[in-house]
Amino acid sequence: MAQRLQEFDSSIYQNVFKKQLLVKDPIDLSVGLPSGETPEYIKMAGIQAIQENKTLYAPANGIPELREALAEKFARDNNISVTKDEVTVMPGLATGLLSVYLAVLNPGDEVMIMDPGFSPYFYLPAIAGAEVKRISTLPNFQLDLDAIEKGITTKTKLILINTPNNPTGAIYPKKDLEKLAQIAGKHDILIISDEIYESFVFEGEHFSIGSIYPNTITMNGFSKSHTMTGWRIGYTCGPRDVIDAINQIQQYTVFSSSSIAQYAALEALSQPVSKHEDYAKKNRLITEKMTAAGFDLHGNMGAYYTLFEVPEGMDDMEFVQKALDKKVLLIPGRAFSTKENFVRISYGGTIEDVEKGLDIITKITP
Repeated sequence: MAQRLQEFDSSIYQNVFKKQLLVKDPIDLSVGLPSGETPEYIKMAGIQAIQENKTLYAPANGIPELREALAEKFARDNNISVTKDEVTVMPGLATGLLSVYLAVLNPGDEVMIMDPGFSPYFYLPAIAGAEVKRISTLPNFQLDLDAIEKGITTKTKLILINTPNNPTGAIYPKKDLEKLAQIAGKHDILIISDEIYESFVFEGEHFSIGSIYPNTITMNGFSKSHTMTGWRIGYTCGPRDVIDAINQIQQYTVFSSSSIAQYAALEALSQPVSKHEDYAKKNRLITEKMTAAGFDLHGNMGAYYTLFEVPEGMDDMEFVQKALDKKVLLIPGRAFSTKENFVRISYGGTIEDVEKGLDIITKITP
């Protein structure tokens, strides 16, 4: 097998999911799936696209109508001014992130990534021969601006941030993002800002760093905001030369995102995004029950994740196993970090499952 595979490790997920398959009627607080179904008006647009035979290859960067609508979305929601030619459509953000990495990274380049973070961030640079430099966000899961600036070297090509954050639920404030933009600008570094959870904000406000730092690749998608995980439509905007490079990569890799899904996504943009009040209610429930049980929550502001430190005397895998013994499914923090004393709750499911799960989680001891 290829040497690069030695840089990959999906065993944590695989082992957890294997165990979970053995559990009957579990309380699932593990997978990052949003609750509910794709809205009817979006599904009907997909059906209509099929009936109208809009089922052939689309341009590698996406159909023009969707890119135009996305440029308007970036201007309206993110204060980012771009043309449709500075926007590209991707078959999901994980594949899209790989395209970005391949488009801008050379062997030996460094990517600075906040830890804890979404697992693919750390593993995909290896495909481009690049190296990852983790910057800890502990103890409060916020940007350590001093550590970021001190960690920059002549090899640093990219800084990747994710706000609202998976797995911590943290949201980076405008003042910190302004300082990060100054640091990146001083060293002429590209920023990737993954904002897939921008509509899930329960404390504070979402701010797009791309609105003040033009050298930003802003990534987003329809999976979470519109409950369209299986439709696989993500999108990004950024400097024209970067977008052109991404399009070249996509021309020979994915070739085309689903034309059907793109017409459905175009219709999705025609209506306001849900305020996700049910998620806000679950967020408050987690805050109340976990805090009352003595857990310190430092993120838990947005997305639909909470990362909490397990009680002293046990590690994340032990905690996850004890929860599994009581039919509660969780993801150990080591899937997202070098640290082994955190566990992630995903509250994309029903409030009933969240409540039942919390009743069990808050009683787990070494």
